[in-house]
Amino acid sequence: MTIELGCHKWTFPAATCLESARLVRALDLDYLDLGNGPDLDPRYIAEHPIDEAERFNGIKSETGVGFVDCFPQPGDIMFGNNHPSGEVREFYRRTWKGFFPFASAIGLSGVTLSPGRFWPGEPTEAGFLRAAEELRWIAGEAARHELLLRIEPHVESVTWTPQLAVRMCNEVPGLSLTVDHSHFIFHGILYEDIAQMHPHGTHWHARQARPGETQTRFENGEIRFDRIVTDLNAQGYSGVISLEYVHAPWMFQDRLDCVTETIRLRDQLRGFLSQ
Repeated sequence: MTIELGCHKWTFPAATCLESARLVRALDLDYLDLGNGPDLDPRYIAEHPIDEAERFNGIKSETGVGFVDCFPQPGDIMFGNNHPSGEVREFYRRTWKGFFPFASAIGLSGVTLSPGRFWPGEPTEAGFLRAAEELRWIAGEAARHELLLRIEPHVESVTWTPQLAVRMCNEVPGLSLTVDHSHFIFHGILYEDIAQMHPHGTHWHARQARPGETQTRFENGEIRFDRIVTDLNAQGYSGVISLEYVHAPWMFQDRLDCVTETIRLRDQLRGFLSQ
């Protein structure tokens, strides 16, 4: 299998998952990453995994789109996997326990989660270690369903640097990464430092970004996707790169035309992948 291109549900936040799959096909792409949306609530799916798997498999059959990964975000507390409250962490564990049978039944290769964030009033190391403890439990639960557990190291997370992301992989057996350079170029981190994460990547997100902006227009971006494709080919990566322009207020990511930018980056990546 060669490297394939897909797109993320969050590019079309107002669309249902069926509508998103149809839009992905219109963009001449074959794969869709899933995430929260009008008809994808991780809490509901965790309580009705079999019925929801049947519905999503129907979407696959109708559209011919494959589902690769999902980044579910349950609850009202963002990035709460490592929340200081045991009650909140238990809510997350119950959700993953119900969600993973659904993920397996619709053929996902893995599930991507936030590793968690640093919390006010406690040392940063405490937040990191509690995240590692929770991820060890979650990784074991995912493995029971033959799923990869991935984290996306992101801005405002306990793995906001490449070094912390690699350390987390070393702390949690079986953990891998969904790699997105945008969260690191935001801080002005050099390519060579970001590339420390590449060997741990089992899934990829792609959008243009630059220092101070996690998402920017194609012509303003500073991510070297030619280098990324070269590196991935060299290490034998044979999965999907999911185009992930999003329309959301977090980090001011609602200020560009997601479809236009997706097409521009799609065409550039296709050129690099054909070389």
